[in-house]
Amino acid sequence: MSRVGLALLAAPALAARVQVHEHVHLSEENAESWWSTSGAECYSGRNFDGVVGRKALIITTSHAVLCDAGCADCDPAGVFAEEMTAPYYVFKDAGMEVTLASIQGGVVPINPEPCNSRLDSDQRFCHDPSAQEDAHNSPSITDVNFCDYDIIFMAGGWGAAWDLGASDELAAKLTRAYTNPDQFLGSVCHGALGFVRATKPDGSLLPEGLHMTGVSNRQIEALGIASITPMHPEEELKRAGAIYEVNHGVFSDLRQNLVVIEGNIVTGQNQEASCQAPQELMTKLQSHLAESRRGRRRSA
Repeated sequence: MSRVGLALLAAPALAARVQVHEHVHLSEENAESWWSTSGAECYSGRNFDGVVGRKALIITTSHAVLCDAGCADCDPAGVFAEEMTAPYYVFKDAGMEVTLASIQGGVVPINPEPCNSRLDSDQRFCHDPSAQEDAHNSPSITDVNFCDYDIIFMAGGWGAAWDLGASDELAAKLTRAYTNPDQFLGSVCHGALGFVRATKPDGSLLPEGLHMTGVSNRQIEALGIASITPMHPEEELKRAGAIYEVNHGVFSDLRQNLVVIEGNIVTGQNQEASCQAPQELMTKLQSHLAESRRGRRRSA
């Protein structure tokens, strides 16, 4: 069942409904439809010249199998390829410096293998020697100074259900980053699990009272992994006090899309937000940098 579910995710979408929900300012733009091999939709018409030279950190799971660690014959898990490759190139193509890190460091487990995917970002990653080096020699989050980055983005994939929400190190570093007004945090799909143990300055859980999204229980059930994966984003976000938002399809959530923005946090519902969520983070960063420059001029 899990292999069938992965095939459904990797298949080109036939139709999609895109909704961008923003709690600070609403920005509505036409999106380009890339429904053959291009994968997740991106916004068209946005210029990101203001983020050139800035730094983005992409965090992935280190859990490689669809079961507890140590299983030799379990189905593969890891990070869902597009949820890593699309943000990787969205940031890089905007001129940002990108670091690919994982929970434990070393080789990033990717499923499906980018070279076996038809999606443009996956194929590009497959044939990019620099990207391959990044994926085979990722630093662990322990060895990364989160303070060095303007954007911190957590990719999803089924492996994240085992380690993103269970990492004390990740929770502690996100807790510190959340208090920095110059940093912007984001996730897509299972990547939202990285938020659930982080805290606000008052000690409450970071998601408490915030509008957030992540992959729905309905999608996890449709993919046949609900009884296998230990943490489900919808359940965990709600348990942590988040105001969970979701777009449900008539028959399935597999091709639904939602990007939720609250403060300095951007979350995407599932793989369909793999391009738009990073773009929203860059939009917020760019606006913040422009406002900071205006503030310095006014005070000069």
